[in-house]
Amino acid sequence: MIDLIHVSKRFGAAAAVNDISLSIAEGELCVLVGTSGCGKSTTLRMINRLIEHSEGEIHIDGQQIRRFREEALRRRMGYAIQSTGLFPHWTVARNIGLVPRLLKWPAAQVQARVEELMELLGLSMEQFAGKYPHQLSGGQAQRVGVARALAADPDILLMDEPFGALDPITRESLQDELRELQARLHKTIVFVTHDMDEALRLADHLVVMHQGRIVQQGRPLELLREPADDFVESLLGGEDRGLKEAALLPVSQRMRPLSPRLLARERIGQHASLREALSLMLWRHAERLTVVDDADMPVGELSLRRLVGERSDD
Repeated sequence: MIDLIHVSKRFGAAAAVNDISLSIAEGELCVLVGTSGCGKSTTLRMINRLIEHSEGEIHIDGQQIRRFREEALRRRMGYAIQSTGLFPHWTVARNIGLVPRLLKWPAAQVQARVEELMELLGLSMEQFAGKYPHQLSGGQAQRVGVARALAADPDILLMDEPFGALDPITRESLQDELRELQARLHKTIVFVTHDMDEALRLADHLVVMHQGRIVQQGRPLELLREPADDFVESLLGGEDRGLKEAALLPVSQRMRPLSPRLLARERIGQHASLREALSLMLWRHAERLTVVDDADMPVGELSLRRLVGERSDD
């Protein structure tokens, strides 16, 4: 869906992005992560030509982006940013319907799309359609921003630190919602963050940038287990990499069938992470947990020994 081929961006003599190559598959959630000034946001903005690349080629669905008119290219891509970019004197419904109106959709089609997206993102039409951005919480405003980015049903969604200004609880909730949204809509998403926990939680394809270059890319577990150098290892958490890996793996991956002995008193859901299981064991001084399904029925057990045992390749 997206190919960057030996792409560079120079501002005068300084290279903000230096000879990067990256392929993002259709339906993939690709996260660009790195310290401030590493070039990740510049890379994102080159994809929709908010910033023009200096060298190399960028292709969208096999075509060079410079063959598209800038406005037409941007309308094919949803764009969500940290500050939401909502028009303050427009209602929520009018903000969401912006791009479809620019594309001259019929009014009834725009209205139907606004209603569909508000329902999808948990925003009641009755409660929120007539509100203005200043009347929304941070999480609600970000939901509106994502809805607006999805309004014209783009194949590609670009997201630049969209949850960066939110409190941890709201941020985690929106991360979960984004993963659920992606599972339903199968958009190609490029997501920029400086938060490694967020990157690991969201990414199908993780790209670590440093000083304008890509220093490593791949599946999150691959990077955690085999960081390319000291910088990547440090960014991934150093000695905490084991806990970060445990946060990515579900309890169901390490549980064993129920044994004839008595069920462990402490319970945990099969979809919980191994990190959550370890935390519960430490908190409750428990060496075994009973694993339950969504109906709270026992389906297996997890021991501390099993939890810290052999790695899975999944």
